[in-house]
Amino acid sequence: MRYWKHIGYSQHPSRTILVMKSQKTFVLFVFVTCLSSVATATATDVVDFTIVDRVQFSVPGDWPVIASKSTSEKTIFAFQIPNAADKGTPDSSNLSVISTDLKTPQDRDAFQKQAPGADHNAQEKGLVEGWECSTFSAIQRSTQTQYVIWDCRRMIADCGVSVRIAWPHLPKNPPDYDKRMEMVLSNFLTSVGPFKGLPKSGVLRHPVN
Repeated sequence: MRYWKHIGYSQHPSRTILVMKSQKTFVLFVFVTCLSSVATATATDVVDFTIVDRVQFSVPGDWPVIASKSTSEKTIFAFQIPNAADKGTPDSSNLSVISTDLKTPQDRDAFQKQAPGADHNAQEKGLVEGWECSTFSAIQRSTQTQYVIWDCRRMIADCGVSVRIAWPHLPKNPPDYDKRMEMVLSNFLTSVGPFKGLPKSGVLRHPVN
């Protein structure tokens, strides 16, 4: 299955590439060369990220950064979302955000015309005002695990921002895990907005080239 491919970023666009870290399967994407790091903040902290001083977002301090890459046209971050139920399994919950520079009116028009629900009979759903979102389920081939995937997108400060979250249905997941993850996505989308300068946390994480 290639349900993560449309937001992926790879030096080999014809291939679907999975990044493996600690024997986990990261469903979302990513690219051949990536930066793997762990946020130094504690689980109760919020880490603020900025993208070329135009887009800003926040994530919990216990979300490891599993991928980060920036070019003149596109910036990518990917995070692992901690879940005790995936310990000892090759599956994991992940969130990625891609910001694309929309330099011309044609770029902005093309981004706005992209269908938000083009994959796997995805259903469009409203979650956070201003965001176009769609959701679908698919089986991860390498593990035969069913995943829930949400794709959301909007324009911010002349950037096209695309967000994907994916989480597995695991036997040890809490009964309300789907609802919890929808809330995680909602909180993240709410945090995304135009760059406003140094945040209250005093921390800004910039993408590494």
